[in-house]
Amino acid sequence: MLEVTDLNAYYGKSHILRGVNLKIENGEIVSLLGRNGVGRSTTCKAIMGEVEPIGSVKFNGAELAGKKAFEVANAGLGYVPENRDIFPGLTTRQNLELGTKSRQDMTKSRWSIEDMFNLFENLKNIVRGINQSMDKQNLERLVCPINDSDKELYNKLYDSKTVEDMISSLEGTSYYNPLKKALEARNSDSLQPLEDALDLIYYQNLVSNQPSGGADVEVYRDFVQLKVDIANIKTLLRMRHRGISAHDELLIGGGTLSTDLLSSTQSLDDLLTSLEGSKYFELLEPHLKPDSIDLNSCVHSLDEYMANKTKRFSYLYPLSVLPVLDYLLKKEREVYNLRAIVRGKQAGLANEIIEELVVV
Repeated sequence: MLEVTDLNAYYGKSHILRGVNLKIENGEIVSLLGRNGVGRSTTCKAIMGEVEPIGSVKFNGAELAGKKAFEVANAGLGYVPENRDIFPGLTTRQNLELGTKSRQDMTKSRWSIEDMFNLFENLKNIVRGINQSMDKQNLERLVCPINDSDKELYNKLYDSKTVEDMISSLEGTSYYNPLKKALEARNSDSLQPLEDALDLIYYQNLVSNQPSGGADVEVYRDFVQLKVDIANIKTLLRMRHRGISAHDELLIGGGTLSTDLLSSTQSLDDLLTSLEGSKYFELLEPHLKPDSIDLNSCVHSLDEYMANKTKRFSYLYPLSVLPVLDYLLKKEREVYNLRAIVRGKQAGLANEIIEELVVV
């Protein structure tokens, strides 16, 4: 229980908090309302010791007023400011590691740094690099940091001369069978079937590893369902746009959209009809033309929706894993945007067109 009695606080000579009294029971959620400047943030900062408190602040019966901020935090109180800043003096890895820290009275965090880096598309980057005949040194530059235990496998991948050799090197891993099947099924030099197979593995793991307990279960589930829905729609948009009705085994279960309904669609029109009445149809509708669909604009619209939704999730649930996932997705979009800008410049596209390709 948190109990605040006759709390006062100053900024210089300005008397900001005047005799604040507050009592919050275990499990209770309390909102402080008021216009800008009335002292909502200052109340939180005074409780945390970031602003010198005058009065009493008790947490579970222990007096915290006068203690340093880290001592208040160690006692079990936390403060999440409205800004989603990173620590500029730390590396990307160190910033991510902060998201895995568990309290002393909790079991080990469910999210390891290795799990986070697995969100990056190492295998996709290696496939693309080998397909472009890159040497080992350049392939290594494409890969995010890996575990020492994985270095032997990655070295085998770097030494692969062809995409077929690379897939053979993955025998015995969960990636081998889906990639081998996709390789056998592709009818051109396109890497899209292989990348779709890797996406399938990733999303299947995402769905199967959903937490079974804890306060962030529901929000994590919503995040996963959104990711799965958008991945399925993008996969089917590309296939149906090319007139392909097969390969529906690439659809991922676990989303809000029925995979049976989606897989029953035989054409682009069927797919769009199956989405009518959903939020996804509203995103795609502006890009529909009488006899065609603007595929790139549809994919771009879905990506922007995902970005905005994840950002909103991270603000609504700041103590869940969502802010970490939001950060990772932002870094992913940053790389995507840089690629889009470079490719656009190389192709001589106008700035207005390049701007439309960027996801913000």
